[in-house]
Amino acid sequence: MSLAVESGDLSGVAQQHGPAAYVLTTGTDGRPRVIHVGVDVAADGTISAVVGRSAAANAIDRPNVCVLWPPAADGFSLIADGTATVEGEPSPDTQVTIAVASAVRHRPART
Repeated sequence: MSLAVESGDLSGVAQQHGPAAYVLTTGTDGRPRVIHVGVDVAADGTISAVVGRSAAANAIDRPNVCVLWPPAADGFSLIADGTATVEGEPSPDTQVTIAVASAVRHRPART
């Protein structure tokens, strides 16, 4: 079961999951690439993060990204899909802004 999260609610929901999340990009070989970084969610649902050179280069070439927060206390994880915009050239500390297209709280894993 997934519960939709509206962009105006994303900041508050993300706070329940903490200040760090996984940002997933796609590498040149088509494989997913995952990094764990600090994220900031604005009131309008826009996500900001500082990523490394490889993640920034991936986001420039293939801007569709996913942000995944680990489960909160209730077991639900938070997943946001969006389009990344990279400020400047890729460097070890590159600012990325993600315009969220959709977000959901996803049910706990069944074990």
